[in-house]
Amino acid sequence: MGLARVQRTLPARLTHQLEVGEELVDADGPVTVTVTDADGDVLAEETAARTALGTYSVVLSGQPDLGVLTATWSADVTGSAITMTTHVEVAGSFFFTLAAGRTSDESLADVDRYPAWLLERARLETEAEAEAICDRAFVPRGVRIVADGTGDGQLVLSHPDPGRTMAHVRRIVAGTVTAYPGAVPRVLPSWELAALTVGDDATVRRPPGHVWPRGRGNVVLDVEYGLDTPPPDLVRAALVAFRARVHQPRSSIPDRASSFTSSEGGTYRLDMPGATKTGIPAVDSVYARYSRRSTSGPGGRKVAASRTMDYDPQRGSLFHGGRR
Repeated sequence: MGLARVQRTLPARLTHQLEVGEELVDADGPVTVTVTDADGDVLAEETAARTALGTYSVVLSGQPDLGVLTATWSADVTGSAITMTTHVEVAGSFFFTLAAGRTSDESLADVDRYPAWLLERARLETEAEAEAICDRAFVPRGVRIVADGTGDGQLVLSHPDPGRTMAHVRRIVAGTVTAYPGAVPRVLPSWELAALTVGDDATVRRPPGHVWPRGRGNVVLDVEYGLDTPPPDLVRAALVAFRARVHQPRSSIPDRASSFTSSEGGTYRLDMPGATKTGIPAVDSVYARYSRRSTSGPGGRKVAASRTMDYDPQRGSLFHGGRR
């Protein structure tokens, strides 16, 4: 299972390699690729083209909606039918283009040593690291959130990643609500979606007279969130982290080292990476300016939410659906 990231509305090439042990192998016959959305609806189904030994690719047409798609690769390999899965995130943009990443360091001009797929993987990891450290999305992203109905008109959105919180919610694209166990989920019509309001603390509020029915996992919302574009200084810092990630195998310093002595005799202490820092001071100082986490506590601590707590002393009463 892998992860790929493409930009909304732009066609993108998806690539997968077939391996047996450490060796790349060709399929016995055609390799088919089926792309589905979060609902399981088929968006594309094609035969992949062989581009090199054991390497197959298809061009995914531009997708208009943010979110995560699933690409299923099916083939016969050495007489066995196999199925492989790639998750494809459709994002609003990237921190920087691959061309900008390559030209940020003259050594990356060597396309044989630094092929596009390597830079693409390093960019994806750099973006994921920056957003995890800062606890916010710097470009528009889409996610499906499954939540528990509260029984009132307010619902706090939780990020699918337990280490993240929701921020910069742009809009609720779609949703379903199940009133009680076994009921058919009701699709929220456009006028109900338009009536939803989202606070800075990611609390979704329904208009007066409407509630989120109480239940477990009975509310499913497709949410767009994130900033329009990352700040310029954060992009520059991300490029530094990107180059360090690409060149990491070239380092002569052991991975476990916390200091090293140069051939000239100078001793240098290394800043170490952590849950909320990369270990590169020039990068971490910029990330810290845009982080929604405080710097205290091991692994960082979430900035306190500003949601007002509501207390209804009658909620558990006989006439409000309480226990009898």
